[in-house]
Amino acid sequence: MVTRDFGSQRLAGGRVAPGQTAMNALRGVASVRTAYAGRFVTAIDGLTGNRSAGWDWLFYVNGIESDRGAADYSLHAGDTEWWDYRYWTDLISVPVVIGDWPEPFVHGFGGRGPKVSVTGPPCAAGLTALLRRAGARTLAGSQPYSIVVETFAQAAGALSPTVWSDRGLSVYLDHGTVVVYHGRAGSHPLPAAAGLIVAYRPGSVTGGSARMVIAGRTVFDACAAVATLIHDPASIRGTYAVATDAAGHPIAAGGR
Repeated sequence: MVTRDFGSQRLAGGRVAPGQTAMNALRGVASVRTAYAGRFVTAIDGLTGNRSAGWDWLFYVNGIESDRGAADYSLHAGDTEWWDYRYWTDLISVPVVIGDWPEPFVHGFGGRGPKVSVTGPPCAAGLTALLRRAGARTLAGSQPYSIVVETFAQAAGALSPTVWSDRGLSVYLDHGTVVVYHGRAGSHPLPAAAGLIVAYRPGSVTGGSARMVIAGRTVFDACAAVATLIHDPASIRGTYAVATDAAGHPIAAGGR
């Protein structure tokens, strides 16, 4: 998948065979220009990065921001490759995104299927069942990859204004109010939002850990967002993070 502006516009896409590099897979669906002996993508289908202005092409595998060049990553069966042209000055790195759901919780990164835990109220059991059907290894107890369903009060510390940039959160919380980052337009509160779905990397190693947080003003609001992941995953496809209403429907996407 090839998009721009935090996934707001889809530019290209297609299916490719595993076993090839991410660079060759990209060349199979789009016209590509590179630099540094073919290891750095400078343009896709004529859309050229502008590093001095803070615009570039960044890529993900299974929702994990790659720690290596596309010529150095070999795709494995089940991998999804996503290139996005975006403004990165405020968020230099967004280590984990939700737009490839149920990835990265099924295939992880680098061909290593992760161990996953799901915690929260009874509605979280639906996520466990979905992941198991998709082939994920869900286990009890603390695991490197985790999904947490909770209230805003419980999520406040992990999604606060003091960590949003470091964790690459384009949707976060500020004193119980959802805040959405809008690229060059900055961050703005969204009082109408009753929930959110975000992801970040708790540890320091790419692909070593990932956490998705589904939170709401109340448990019911959080469970409404869970229902969206289960029954309407297409609504978050190609997003970095989303704010949801009381019915669990996305009403804003981070970065856009």
